[in-house]
Amino acid sequence: MASSFWKENLSILRIDEFQNPQKIIFGVDAVEKVGEEAKRLGGGKIIVISDGNIEKAGILSRILKRLEEKEVDITVLLRKDPSAEPTLANARTIAKEVRTKKYNIVIGVGGGSCLDSAKLAAAMATNTGDVREYCAKAKGDVKELEKDTLPKILIPTTAGTGSEASNTLVIIDKDYKTWITDNKVLAEVAIVDPALTLTLPPQMTAGSGMDALSHVVEALMSTRANPISDALSLEAVNLIFANLRQAYYHGKDLEARWNMSLASFLGGWVIGFPWVGGPANIGHCVAEAAGSKYGIPHGIACAIALPYSMEYNLPAMPEKLALIASAMGHDNADLPLRKAASKSVEAVFNLMEEIDLPTCLKEYNVPQKDLKSFAEYIINERQYLYDLQTMNPRKPTFENIMQLLESMWAGKK
Repeated sequence: MASSFWKENLSILRIDEFQNPQKIIFGVDAVEKVGEEAKRLGGGKIIVISDGNIEKAGILSRILKRLEEKEVDITVLLRKDPSAEPTLANARTIAKEVRTKKYNIVIGVGGGSCLDSAKLAAAMATNTGDVREYCAKAKGDVKELEKDTLPKILIPTTAGTGSEASNTLVIIDKDYKTWITDNKVLAEVAIVDPALTLTLPPQMTAGSGMDALSHVVEALMSTRANPISDALSLEAVNLIFANLRQAYYHGKDLEARWNMSLASFLGGWVIGFPWVGGPANIGHCVAEAAGSKYGIPHGIACAIALPYSMEYNLPAMPEKLALIASAMGHDNADLPLRKAASKSVEAVFNLMEEIDLPTCLKEYNVPQKDLKSFAEYIINERQYLYDLQTMNPRKPTFENIMQLLESMWAGKK
């Protein structure tokens, strides 16, 4: 049999590469280093992309002060809708801005939308053509980033997307989400200061925390998971289950915020590993489609999809889900394998209820009559964006996707 068959189907014969941000600065008051890092990257003309909420919280002024001390030229671009992910129209506006004016460095400050907008700005400043040409699609060629981006400093103010550590930026194109994935969009500097998340409201804490959890659980469920990604992901699962409730109920608890920031960073890091693939799992496939189509915030859409996607995949990998349950704090020593695996699903539902998150699509007024056409879209088009046939442990069919969506709509029994 050809060697290519074995390389594709026997994981230890694969050659994998992974990259990460060039420099990571993590810790309380790490943001104070933004000025010296900007100077180290060459200074000059800097565009700072953030939003009004970050400005009101006083975080933006703190960063601008440190930059002004280094006598750099600063332009601030505030996103108009802090809660929304970047649309294709937003992306084109940003591309025009950075191509019209010559910047030397891009700094993103805020949640995932701000950081993704900063990555986009850095990429479009040096690469020609329409933004859409670079976006993932189910069929046809995707244009690659030919030139290195402008240097990027990414500073998260939430603990969820891990965008500061990932090689992907997302864009909403009409009803659905697409993205640009390329190691060129990795940050030159990621500054993770847990103290910046202290002002995060409870609902955003819950949603962003569940986004981080979905990243690492889906990474663990990927058929291309690796001992490196498993180790990082299991640690992140443990951190989230030990700290998300405390961060939600007692937002000023710096230790809980520190641990959630670390978990989020780990989640953003592992989804960029090529053997993990995105995470290219049924959970994100459904969540990212439903979120943009029905106006469900990304973290909450991921939260709703997570336990059902775990249940969906359980027959194909009970051993891994039992391991996840252990990381969530369950003692599985005396339980049969499938019972131990099901504890992980139960734990996610319990966590969601304790942090006041919805556990089904009907709570977001998703029409039940849409489920059939939505399942057809997943099967006929969207699954190929995520390469679910390769990456997801259970192979999707119209029947099992329809069953998954019906469970997500109705809620757990």
